[in-house]
Amino acid sequence: MKEKTTKKYTFKSEGEREVGVCIAIQKIGFASNKEIIEKITLWGGKISEKQVDKCAENLRRRGLLSIDFTTKEGGVSVKKYAMKSIKLSIPEVAQIKDIVDDASLNPLKEELDRSKKTMKKGLKNFDYYLAEVEFTNKGDIQGFIPDKEGIVRHYKANNRIVFHQYHFKNWFRANLPLINRSANSIGDIKFQEGEVITDKECIVIEKFITNIESGFSGSNGTGGRGVRKVECLPIGSIIKTSFAIPRELIHPDKFIKALEVMTTLGSAFGGGAKLSTGKLIVKNVKIVKDVLWSDE
Repeated sequence: MKEKTTKKYTFKSEGEREVGVCIAIQKIGFASNKEIIEKITLWGGKISEKQVDKCAENLRRRGLLSIDFTTKEGGVSVKKYAMKSIKLSIPEVAQIKDIVDDASLNPLKEELDRSKKTMKKGLKNFDYYLAEVEFTNKGDIQGFIPDKEGIVRHYKANNRIVFHQYHFKNWFRANLPLINRSANSIGDIKFQEGEVITDKECIVIEKFITNIESGFSGSNGTGGRGVRKVECLPIGSIIKTSFAIPRELIHPDKFIKALEVMTTLGSAFGGGAKLSTGKLIVKNVKIVKDVLWSDE
């Protein structure tokens, strides 16, 4: 029988929304944001895409959801969720309010509460391994800091271009969701500076900037447009760095694949990342230490 849309029910708390999202995903089996919203709307619930994203991310951080990007629509990867645990026999109901209030869902509510408390304790016991990585680059990896002439340059040490720890950290944070890891787990990865090896000189190019990208506002409120000169890393340069990774976060057997996904599908690297076309390419990965520390 086709389900009927009922009067809209507004969730009274984040916990209620999480219950609704969990049940929608379990009912659908393998659900996109659009499908979750459609299912909850059909049950009479009211939820936005931003709220679905937040609930799903909270649930995933607590190990209850997995995310898959293999489904494509029109050549574009679509994010879909599936339950990793908590399989319940959910009663057939007419509206989301009945689901939220149903006593048979108490085990689900208890598990959600338990996982939230566990996450808040912040108890972590990681086994770190050390990986040395060599990247090369394609596109325009831009500099970060303007010189006296206003040209945005790369950082240098001993006449060599270097990337700081936070450059890699920011790039990792932006792309961790691509490998089904929370951006909030970035603090568990330890980064080192990166050294650039190249026998070519950097080039300075002109980048057109719109009013939004420039950050300036004109007197009429429309903003300004113009050209910014930026120093770019020579294509084909070698970037050497290392990462200390918890094997519980990314297993060493999957680390190379994780980097390949992030470099292929992820955001650009370098200064002005929103304007940059610069991409990293994995050249070489070596696990130099399987375990950094052992209490044995």
